Amino acid sequence: MINTTKYFALLESLTFEQALANKANARQTDAGSSISQNLNILQKYAKQNVDQQLNELCTIFQLTAEEEATIDYSDPASSYIIRLQHALQMLFSNINFDSDAKEDLISVAHLKLCIQATQELSYYALRCQLHEDFLKSPIFKEAQGKVKCSPTLLLLSIQFFARVLPIRQFHIANSMELLQRDLLAGIMSLRLQMDHPQLEAALAYLWRHESKSDFFRHVLLLKATPLCAPLAKALHQQLLGKLNSTQGYASFVVALQQTPNVSSTRNAEIVASIVARKGFSLTAQQAMILQVLEFCSGSLTDADRMCVGVLSLRRLYELSAQNQQQIEAILSTHWQVLADPEDLISGLILMEHEELCNRILLWQHLFCSSSVACLPSSLLIRYLPLLLQLYDGLPRELPARDQLAAIICRCLDNREREKELPEVVQRLFKWEFEEEPVWQCLHQRILILPSTETNRIQVKVAPADHQLDHDMGRVLPSLLMSSSHHALTCNVFLALLGFMTRQLQEKSPSGVYFLSTETELMHFLQHKYQLKLNLLIALNQLVSHQPLRAKLAMHTKEFLQLLKDLLQQRLSAEEEATDQTLLLILNLLQELLQRSEDLQLTESTRELQAQLRQLGSLSTNRFIQQSVQSLMNILQGEWRPSEALKLQPFHKARSLIEEKESHLQVYGIQMLLALLQRKDPATMAQGHVIIALALSTLKDKESYTFLNCVRLFVALVHVMEAEVLDKLSDEYLSETADLDYRLVVGEAILKTAQELGPLCYRYKAALLNCFMHGSRSPLHEFRMSAFANLAQLCRLLAYQVQNFFQELLDLINSELSATGGYLPAKRAAVFVLAELLNGMENLLDYEDMLLPIYRLLRAIEAEESCDPAMRQHAANGLKILNDKCRKLIQSCLEAKQLHKEIKVMGIKDKPSARRKPHILELN
Repeated sequence: MINTTKYFALLESLTFEQALANKANARQTDAGSSISQNLNILQKYAKQNVDQQLNELCTIFQLTAEEEATIDYSDPASSYIIRLQHALQMLFSNINFDSDAKEDLISVAHLKLCIQATQELSYYALRCQLHEDFLKSPIFKEAQGKVKCSPTLLLLSIQFFARVLPIRQFHIANSMELLQRDLLAGIMSLRLQMDHPQLEAALAYLWRHESKSDFFRHVLLLKATPLCAPLAKALHQQLLGKLNSTQGYASFVVALQQTPNVSSTRNAEIVASIVARKGFSLTAQQAMILQVLEFCSGSLTDADRMCVGVLSLRRLYELSAQNQQQIEAILSTHWQVLADPEDLISGLILMEHEELCNRILLWQHLFCSSSVACLPSSLLIRYLPLLLQLYDGLPRELPARDQLAAIICRCLDNREREKELPEVVQRLFKWEFEEEPVWQCLHQRILILPSTETNRIQVKVAPADHQLDHDMGRVLPSLLMSSSHHALTCNVFLALLGFMTRQLQEKSPSGVYFLSTETELMHFLQHKYQLKLNLLIALNQLVSHQPLRAKLAMHTKEFLQLLKDLLQQRLSAEEEATDQTLLLILNLLQELLQRSEDLQLTESTRELQAQLRQLGSLSTNRFIQQSVQSLMNILQGEWRPSEALKLQPFHKARSLIEEKESHLQVYGIQMLLALLQRKDPATMAQGHVIIALALSTLKDKESYTFLNCVRLFVALVHVMEAEVLDKLSDEYLSETADLDYRLVVGEAILKTAQELGPLCYRYKAALLNCFMHGSRSPLHEFRMSAFANLAQLCRLLAYQVQNFFQELLDLINSELSATGGYLPAKRAAVFVLAELLNGMENLLDYEDMLLPIYRLLRAIEAEESCDPAMRQHAANGLKILNDKCRKLIQSCLEAKQLHKEIKVMGIKDKPSARRKPHILELN
């Protein structure tokens, strides 16, 4: 045992200029002088010579005598490294850093000394002895030439620091981060000169026990320096080797994400270009695929990390056919437990809520995160039945249901429209999955049930007699109608219509069916009736979908061709099996023709007239005859738009406003504004409906929505002034309504009044009474809002306020004199007077009102204890009054100039004209 107190005193007497804590604040000094001073102190304290200390260190770290002899310590810096390293080795070996015993603990000051001494030693023992190419780098350049390089001394130092790093107390506040970087650089420098097992051991320790992301960051930092070929190759091998190690990929991504000012997309490109290289062996590529998938599974909530993982997986998928097969095999195992469970014990839980939702979210990231970076959607085709069944079984409020919808839509939308999409839809409706490639669906005994907890589910094994439903005629149309992929909906509709046409063209073989088993009966019913029924149900649902009709207008040629085929088949057939489908299509065609005059004039539409006349004469179906007659009227120019069609733009805007999403509501409001601006007669007639709709939308908490709703009231006031203002006033004074709603209604009243301008004098009683009543409210915020609105209204209607002036003044006095009142309301009350003065055009018209206003404002402005904002409002009002008085006097002076004139009477007066004498003077 040594005297640790003596060694701590030794460290306290040294100056550690290269320690991080001291280096940040130290002024630039000569490194040689500090080394000489510290070396003198170490020689004074030490009882041994340098060669004895070196011998002890070599013995501890198992260096041979030949290796020890190669160390030259004639250089002061080398001697300083040996003496300081020996002192720290003696000190650290006699302190039990792993013990929590009281006698083994060291003070914070002593711990700081140990850290600073270690940083000082690492600077001279590691950084200053790096490879010459490393020392050309800006981060190492200042260490160049300070120490004479000695490979054996560097090896000795590397072994020393490999024993220091496990002391976890030294890692406070990343104190050892630069030491780890310098140690890695030192190991790579020395490996070019010798092959020593201790170097590999130190490198292995850095990877296994220190931060793997820091390891990658240091390697990348060292690689950024222009290096000689052997050194660059060694670093590159380290990078690739560690990347294929356990947790290598995840650590590499974390290391890159710590780089400042680099986007996640750029990081993803860098990682993908490194991990997906053709130079890797097939085994390494397949191991990397497992790592990336594991990384993606653990990063579901981090979009940036998922972006990196998905792009890497896509690049690995593109490398080789073997990688594609492996990724497909791994993905198939994700749903194996639902498609083919090992145990079919009734009530057995196969998948919990979190596992199912995480699996669906993972697939959404893998296939829907980007149009180019994600996995190809062709991999999803064989899982479409299973995904559609899961979509049908999940509750509507579960986010996983929307994620499944996005996955299914991505798969269908990426299929080729002419051939591939119809084949996929046809196979889904036929429900035939045994052909190659085999498609996966849920096992017949799989059941998705709600859990005991709210909004949670469980996937269980159902009883043996349970049969799983696969009603594609209901599931697929409902998914398409709930999504925003209207182009996909149109393509699927055309594919279903073509499939239905082909099914109706198939003629049943003549003869009598003899069915011996229940299975044969089910197959017969499915082939003969159920498939056509499902198709008819699906077409019926999609026809009622409004956006489909707008999209079909872009595919009229294909649609009309299908209709011609259907008509030709009906006219050539004796049975009326196609009537239901034909009726749907004829009604849809009628609406398309009503929407587009151009479509009415096309040659394809004109060619239908002969077939339609023939159909009308042959068919006994009353509905077919009515539909044919309506179409003929349109094609012959006898059709006029109905009231329902005229109201269609209004109903579309209304349906958007009634949606829950804010952007859809605002879009509907803008459509209504456009209709009102061009004075659409059908919309103008719906004024009361629009008022009710706007009042309902005004309750929305989203500011983007209710501010646009206020714009709607402003536009509506030109159509029906009195109704809008009366309804808004009633809503504003309704004490049962929510406070926030009433405040927004007040804003709407004010904006509509400002839109009318001086013309709103006709409603001055309603407007002023509305806000004056609100200024008496016990609710502080509402009272403040009423005063603020009243101020703007008084400015607008200043010349109409005489009849209400005394009551207005009493309200303001009452608010200002109330003890303990609401300060913002008092400020708004003073603001009323200032705005009233601002709205006065000619002061002579308001002479009865000026004196009370002036006295009140003057008293508030002179009161030093009054609120500064109130005094400011009063000062603004007095300034306005002063400016208006000056302008009034100036205008009077300009109108009548006063000329001073002195006149002496009786001097040089001209005789006055002879006047007619008074009647008394005549006598």
